[in-house]
Amino acid sequence: MGLTVDLKCRGDENRGIYFEETKRCLIYLPMHETLEEIYKTIAHEAIHHCFTILDETDNMDEEMEESLIFNMQWADVAI
Repeated sequence: MGLTVDLKCRGDENRGIYFEETKRCLIYLPMHETLEEIYKTIAHEAIHHCFTILDETDNMDEEMEESLIFNMQWADVAI
């Protein structure tokens, strides 16, 4: 099953959140200043989805997963 992305105009203090059970992510638009930030958040939540599909979430806690995604998304700047 694919990933569903919903954009919200109101809401949470999060930029985005992924729900493993429903394979759905919510992107909170007010928490972003640019379209590029929205794309980056969608990519971040999509990586969470990929980890779930690959059963990698059993091997990482939440902090490890967030750190890995952060490093993946900033790798081109760090190199």
